[in-house]
Amino acid sequence: MPAVPSLLRRRSAAVLLLLTVAVVTVLPGGAAQAKRKPAPATPPPSPAKHVGVSTEGAPGGAELQALVAEVGAVPDEVMWFVAWSTGGGFPTEDAVRVRDLGATPVITWEPWDPAAGSAQTAYSMRSIAAGEHDGYLRRWARGARGFGGTVVLRFAHEMNGTWYPWSPGVAGTTTADVVGAWRRVRDVLAKERAGNVVLRWSPNVPFPGSTPLADLWPGSRYVGQVGLDGYNWAGHLPGTSWLSFGDVVGQGLDELAALTSLPVHVSETATPERAPDGSGDKPAWIRGMFASLRDDPRLAGITWFHHDKELDWRITSSAEATAAFREGMAAR
Repeated sequence: MPAVPSLLRRRSAAVLLLLTVAVVTVLPGGAAQAKRKPAPATPPPSPAKHVGVSTEGAPGGAELQALVAEVGAVPDEVMWFVAWSTGGGFPTEDAVRVRDLGATPVITWEPWDPAAGSAQTAYSMRSIAAGEHDGYLRRWARGARGFGGTVVLRFAHEMNGTWYPWSPGVAGTTTADVVGAWRRVRDVLAKERAGNVVLRWSPNVPFPGSTPLADLWPGSRYVGQVGLDGYNWAGHLPGTSWLSFGDVVGQGLDELAALTSLPVHVSETATPERAPDGSGDKPAWIRGMFASLRDDPRLAGITWFHHDKELDWRITSSAEATAAFREGMAAR
């Protein structure tokens, strides 16, 4: 091939350089990369929806293991109740058992003696707010910090009701006492560097005569998660009727949305098989609950109260109810 004249070579090189500059972008790090059309934006994934359970017996024990076998899946959370009157510190062994199962421990932390009724004042909200129980709080905070894994504490749940001593109007409790106690608990946890503890503020669904949720809200900086308790009493309590899951929690979700943008974990819920008149359908109710959990962006999760207590709330109260719950767990 004949040699290319030097002037032509220089012009060709200049043209090539201009073409290169036109199609190359120099990135801040110094690397060159050809321009591409930006990829179409994709919506962020939806946050995970959690399903928890509360069972009789020790957390992680035989009752829970049997339920896991029945529904074919380990729940995301396992919830149990601890009364302050039992004394002691953080229940590390129980929490480890739940964690080893593959679930997050959730403790409903009740400042009372369940045998003493609602008029008791030994663990009053006012005394907690005043720091009189700081030693107990510090012991729990240090134990939880030592556990290391995430643990959720539902302190003084259903505070807007009328059946616990920490409810306004009961045993001399005021809304200011409730707010002050909540903030005190949060401050002690922070001082003890128990950063693995999440405080879940968990009122009951509103009802005629309940304390407005806004009057009890301790402020966003004191709340890690938001809960809501609600059951389908289905006519088994005076003034109630069969309600869908959405109807049970709807008003509570609306009131909470006015207070916080945090998604809500329905921390206690369940239904009986039927109303006293024979109406109702528990398997359909369960399917509706899972549909709400899937479709309602306000919901973070649900915890089923798997107890035979006031009514037979258990998932396994019938083969049909168990099958419906198993379907929901598999599809979540």
